[in-house]
Amino acid sequence: MRAALRFKGIAYKEIEPHGGSYQTTEFQSVFPAGSVPAIAEGEWLLHDSQAILEYLEEVQPTPSIWHADQKIRAVQRSIVHFHDSKLEPKVRELVPLAMQPDSPERTLKIGVVRDNLYDRLYRLVRLMVLEENPSGATTSAVDWTLPPTISIAEDVLAHLDSSLDIPEPIARWVDEMTQNPLVADEVDRVRGAIAQWLRNIVSQTNQS
Repeated sequence: MRAALRFKGIAYKEIEPHGGSYQTTEFQSVFPAGSVPAIAEGEWLLHDSQAILEYLEEVQPTPSIWHADQKIRAVQRSIVHFHDSKLEPKVRELVPLAMQPDSPERTLKIGVVRDNLYDRLYRLVRLMVLEENPSGATTSAVDWTLPPTISIAEDVLAHLDSSLDIPEPIARWVDEMTQNPLVADEVDRVRGAIAQWLRNIVSQTNQS
């Protein structure tokens, strides 16, 4: 969402969730859905990535986060929805595993999540029908949505002494997309936050 705001040149202020996490009662007392991303304009609140993207597109149509062609635009939206409903939730399953002590059961669960992630990335290849630029001729929401999530999966799995086998067309496309400064910066921000989170986990484990 941050990338969409920056792409459109919309001024914003980024704040931590109330209580430090979207799972806290403090955050949920403000945003009842209890999910991120969420935006607030005065007393007006909105959650859900898709809803926020649609709102931003309506209040500031240019530059558009979607391709001008209707069919390409529809495919882009379907890809972002696939990310939000199929890929990102599976990456989120790694979070509790990173916080658990090492055990044969955890190792088994890590393998299951890793294999499920590969399955979703493989399906994504077929959904995107990857060409020179699968999202269209111009930068779109697809370009800054997928690469950060894939990087999170890679980094957390590496912390768990595992790795993600990324289909070659996806890996090639991510390399191409991260040549865009906006996408590269978003990936760097996410990787930095995940690295700090993992360091905190290690620190807490060593203290216990």
